[in-house]
Amino acid sequence: MDKAIIHFSDKSTIELKEGDFIIPIVRVDSDEKTFASMDESVELWGHVHNGLIPSIMDAFLKCDFFYVNHDFDTAYNSKAIVKITIA
Repeated sequence: MDKAIIHFSDKSTIELKEGDFIIPIVRVDSDEKTFASMDESVELWGHVHNGLIPSIMDAFLKCDFFYVNHDFDTAYNSKAIVKITIA
């Protein structure tokens, strides 16, 4: 099973595996106000050469913040990612 480690600028890390989900938090602009909303979940899948990195990038192209695996107690900042490594 493919795994990846996301390294953040504060030196923290999270490990993701194939089948995990990233839930992008996106900006929604309506006529009356702007607010944050959860976008469609992105299930992580393993690429034959690049592991989970392509599916992780699919999620981060949509958002500045995200949740992992439906754990809504912690929102991560995708702009604070320093690197992603295949584990």
